[in-house]
Amino acid sequence: MIFSHARRFAEVAELVDCTCLDIYGSLPLAALTPATVYAAFLVYGTAPEGAYRGLSYPDQETAVAVGGRVVARHAVCLRPDDAEARKFRGRGAGEEARRPSLRADGWEEMEMGRLRTPPVESGGGGGDVCVVQASFEVLGWYPKRGLVVEGIEFRALHDAS
Repeated sequence: MIFSHARRFAEVAELVDCTCLDIYGSLPLAALTPATVYAAFLVYGTAPEGAYRGLSYPDQETAVAVGGRVVARHAVCLRPDDAEARKFRGRGAGEEARRPSLRADGWEEMEMGRLRTPPVESGGGGGDVCVVQASFEVLGWYPKRGLVVEGIEFRALHDAS
């Protein structure tokens, strides 16, 4: 498959066919600026219309953890499809699934969750002792294909409202 979006990396991962999918990314807390709010984003694209499957519903879930403690968890949907969503309505109460945003570089991004790093005096920047982890999981054993993952990006938020 030819994926025409600009890439920061020489290679990206493409999901060919699977039923179970988990994506994890982590970095030492010391790599982030203390006393700062960050958001973790899954940066991805999909194969052309009709060549992807299982990326709309049922919902997927993201989590962001610091030192093994989950600080954010959200239902998300990589390829929103309202017709497909109607098939799964009523399968549990919960938040409305987050939807992706299109980036200027042509990739889509999904905010996975936010975290606030501790200040230096309370242990922020304390080496590799504490790890920040962001994860994405597709719920259910449904066939999936056509996801192209560029990576997980942690971005400082200047307006953390």
